[in-house]
Amino acid sequence: AFCPGGRWLVSISVPPTYPLQAPKMRFVTPIVHPNIALQTGEICLDLLKDAWTPAYSVLECVRAVRMLLSCPETDSPLNVDVAAAAEGRRRRWHEEARRVLVCR
Repeated sequence: AFCPGGRWLVSISVPPTYPLQAPKMRFVTPIVHPNIALQTGEICLDLLKDAWTPAYSVLECVRAVRMLLSCPETDSPLNVDVAAAAEGRRRRWHEEARRVLVCR
């Protein structure tokens, strides 16, 4: 598992046009992950962008982000350097992720 016991603060903003528009989600706590921008917390997840439909709920978005933590999408990373580390050196990536989490 990715950083077992790790906890991150995620901001969820539901727009007035919900459910026609996806909620905005971003990590407030810094996280080292291929699909999350370290500086801004932006989450690269199709469900939160182009794949959104009113059939989805905020809870399903939270579940999708949790799944993304366990199963990064290294084919379309937001953080290319971390994706390369995750692909080739998973142990080192997990160590760096834990270091950032512990230091905060």
